[in-house]
Amino acid sequence: MKISCFVLALIVILALTACGRQETLETVADEIVQPVMAQPREVEVRLPQGAVAPVLENGGAQLYMGADYEIMVETYTSGDLDATIKNLTGYDEEDLTVLETERDGIPCYDFVWATTGERGPQLGRGVILDDGDYHYCLSVLRDADGEESQIVWSDVFDSFTLS
Repeated sequence: MKISCFVLALIVILALTACGRQETLETVADEIVQPVMAQPREVEVRLPQGAVAPVLENGGAQLYMGADYEIMVETYTSGDLDATIKNLTGYDEEDLTVLETERDGIPCYDFVWATTGERGPQLGRGVILDDGDYHYCLSVLRDADGEESQIVWSDVFDSFTLS
């Protein structure tokens, strides 16, 4: 009798555990919608006389050369201003004085730096326009002691706009 009570109790326990909780599987089929990036805007800049038509074009970058300077017009994806400045200058944003203003309602970042190039000491100036989707960059690197070009660089940088 003890064995039959034991077997009966075992059957009841097994039956109750089978009825207690059933595992349900759940699947998730969320559709992730990636935001579509806007197309880059057109950049306008008035280059100085004597600037050679782009000697290098690579995607969103154009390099123009002069007798003692080079002008680079580039477009990067917006977001990390420090990374853009580092790409342009080789310096971190914290190592430069970056002047933030607005141009036509768009944030504008202006900065200068010095470096040593193949031809000796060089001075650089850059400006970045940030429309929220892209960083539009204009940078000039010229010889520090270059006397060949008597260019008024403020005219070039002031002409840098988006259309």
